[in-house]
Amino acid sequence: MIKLLSMELISQIATELVDDETLEDREMLLMRLAHKCSPAEVLHELMARMQFCSCDEVFTSLLKVIQVALRRLPVKRARCAEWVYGSIMDYLNKIPLPEVLTKELDDKEYMLVENDESVMRFLKLYLHMLLFLEPLVAQLAASVQDGVFFDTKMTQKNVLFCFILRLMGKLLPMLPCRDPQKLKDRHLPQQEHTSTTYSWQVAKDMTKLATTLVKNPFFLLPYGEKFTGHDKLLKKWSKTEETGDDHEDATSEDYFMNGNEHMMDGLAILYYDLLGNGCSTFNVPLVYEARYVFEMGLHYVVRLVNLPYTVALLKGIRLARSLVEKVKSVPLSARELESPIHISFCGRFIRALELSRNNFNRDTGVRLLRMYIRVFDDEGRYTIFAHLLKHFDGDSVRSFAINEYRDLASAKMLLGHEAPLPLWYSGEVLREMLLSHICVLKEGVETDLVERSFTLTSALSALWVLLKTDQSNRSGVWDCFGDLEKQFLAKLRTALDLSTAHYKNELSAVNRGDRDEQTGDMSKVSISALNGEAPPIMTRENNIDFLNRMILTLEMLEFNLSRISNDIEQLRKARAV
Repeated sequence: MIKLLSMELISQIATELVDDETLEDREMLLMRLAHKCSPAEVLHELMARMQFCSCDEVFTSLLKVIQVALRRLPVKRARCAEWVYGSIMDYLNKIPLPEVLTKELDDKEYMLVENDESVMRFLKLYLHMLLFLEPLVAQLAASVQDGVFFDTKMTQKNVLFCFILRLMGKLLPMLPCRDPQKLKDRHLPQQEHTSTTYSWQVAKDMTKLATTLVKNPFFLLPYGEKFTGHDKLLKKWSKTEETGDDHEDATSEDYFMNGNEHMMDGLAILYYDLLGNGCSTFNVPLVYEARYVFEMGLHYVVRLVNLPYTVALLKGIRLARSLVEKVKSVPLSARELESPIHISFCGRFIRALELSRNNFNRDTGVRLLRMYIRVFDDEGRYTIFAHLLKHFDGDSVRSFAINEYRDLASAKMLLGHEAPLPLWYSGEVLREMLLSHICVLKEGVETDLVERSFTLTSALSALWVLLKTDQSNRSGVWDCFGDLEKQFLAKLRTALDLSTAHYKNELSAVNRGDRDEQTGDMSKVSISALNGEAPPIMTRENNIDFLNRMILTLEMLEFNLSRISNDIEQLRKARAV
């Protein structure tokens, strides 16, 4: 009789899961029914109830009953399991993300994240999810063994694994999950080690479940590249649909490419936990060559740094650092840079650092970028520097690239005074770098010198260091000094005279009262001239302060130009003797 009336009984009892007083009794009754009745019928009724569920206590009670039914579900019913997990994700997606996690966090705010009520709500739900998942994972891991080739079709095992990835991708990119007992990285803020206990536990246990279910998660490493190509293909198909052209069906037998939300984020977090966070003792199988892991892993770094969360950027930096450390002993050639991921990585990573207001993230990111560049050979390093100087317009980025090239070139010049210098730091290549990329005024004497102050200071420094280091002219740097004097130094002096006169005239006009308040000459001043800050309300006092800052920047630049010009002249006289 119970089996015949199972759907009616479950529907009636599940509907009455509303108050705490009767919740436990009705939950026990539902679990008894789930043990006796058809698993598919039980799940059908419970999913109908979950659609209208808005209480976490009722949701977690339903999870216990769902677990019983899923454990009895035939292995071939993968589609039914997918529907169940999708309904669970729908409930989680209805909960607004904690506002604190969507803000830019500074180092001191890390320790307060778990004190937020909405964050704790998510963490409690995830702890319940772990209890829900553990028996399911253990059962499927024991009953379905991995073969020599990874099965990517829709199976209960793959459906459950993707569900775990989606759970990881939804919340963990935002949470600062670090082991509170480990102080391996002396650069990390102390607050991060004394907090995030629950976050760390959730990340650790989720990673353990994933690696229990799929013994070798590195089977899935290429999916970062596949997802990127898949997104481009979908955009192409959507354009084809708009024009009415035919195309092949976008669906695939590969279940991991089914477009589930948070899948890419989940994989990124999984590899971050395995490689960059110490959540697991998992070792990368030796069959995976270091350069392969490095290149495939960069796709997940790009994904993490693209997310609009302070913590996601930090996790991307840590993952990138672990990938770079894997290839430190295997110098990479310039040919490796032919892969599009390197252009994507440089562009997205640098853009994320520029937009971040977190000093720790920026400083750590710059150190990582330096490590990344130096794992390549001389040609590869030159290729990266030339790319940065050619395609990036940001003052800080160009200054960084110039300083790095200067340091590497001068180090090569100091190594051996007899041995020939590498091609990439001498001769025509050095000349091209100096005249076309480093010592450049793109708009001639009309260049905004305030906006380019870091770049110009670095260019002057690079010119001086290279001339002084290579007085014997092994690199040929002195051969192009005449052109540098005409095309760069002379024009820079003229531009400084014009710019300084302009700002001083503006300052005199403001002092005389010839400029109305809030209408100062701001139209040609970039945000970078204000260190990334929005322009202040231009009262007379603010206008005077702003113009004085601009004049001071120009005077510092003029001082550097004058000092370096005098030093270079002394070097020329010494070489002539």
